Amino acid sequence: MSKLKRLSSDDLTTISDDFGEILEKEVSRVISTKELEDLDLDIMLNYDDDQLDVDVDLGVSFDELSEIDQDLLSEAVDEAYLKFDSYIDENFRE
Repeated sequence: MSKLKRLSSDDLTTISDDFGEILEKEVSRVISTKELEDLDLDIMLNYDDDQLDVDVDLGVSFDELSEIDQDLLSEAVDEAYLKFDSYIDENFRE
């Protein structure tokens, strides 16, 4: 695998925004918008020694009658991370 290119603060902002979009798409794939009251994404990027670490705190508020399966939500987050890895490989590797 090729090396991660040197990232600027603009790159990090773009990465954070794009990962947020990826997460939203994957979560909305498994949760109906009728059941979702609020989605709060807190994406934390740590870029040090040419290594990028990304963590997300996903806050989801459901409709009180919702029967959301937490496993499906976890799978959506996992899928978002896989798509994010591909995104980084395609856009930010030398």
